[in-house]
Amino acid sequence: MKEQAERLTQLVLKVHRRNGGTLTALDLDRPLQAPEFNLDSMDLAEIMVAVEREFSVEPFNAPSPPRTWRDLLTLIEPAASD
Repeated sequence: MKEQAERLTQLVLKVHRRNGGTLTALDLDRPLQAPEFNLDSMDLAEIMVAVEREFSVEPFNAPSPPRTWRDLLTLIEPAASD
């Protein structure tokens, strides 16, 4: 779980910093598009494609689409253990 959380954090903060952000940590309980992340819909799509490729999971095909980063992490974790 920790590895998946760290990797998700890296993916999000990479895009965040590219957009001029200065966050050093990802608050998993914040909404996917909370203002402090500086992510627009294209940025979020980029992150979701990276998640799909890296973890072989399609977040928006889940029974309940993720609303927070923790929601996304809970989708990643079972896929990573397969």
